[in-house]
Amino acid sequence: MQRWSNQYPGTSPQTSNNWKGQGMKSSKNSQSPWNLYADPEMKRKKRVATYKVLTVEGKMKQTVRNSCRWLKAKFIEARYGWW
Repeated sequence: MQRWSNQYPGTSPQTSNNWKGQGMKSSKNSQSPWNLYADPEMKRKKRVATYKVLTVEGKMKQTVRNSCRWLKAKFIEARYGWW
């Protein structure tokens, strides 16, 4: 009977737990892309950019709503002859 495990084929339990790898160095001042997201200034810029996107989305939704209301009003005016 075969045992199922979370190990990938060809790996042993000793090497599968080594997630850092052999050639990786850890340093506080490392400029990898993952460290940029930990920077408070980058977090703030990302948050502000998200707020701007949400503002634009809200404006677009409101514009579409207003256009639909205007069209509905015009069709009602045309239907009942209020022109």
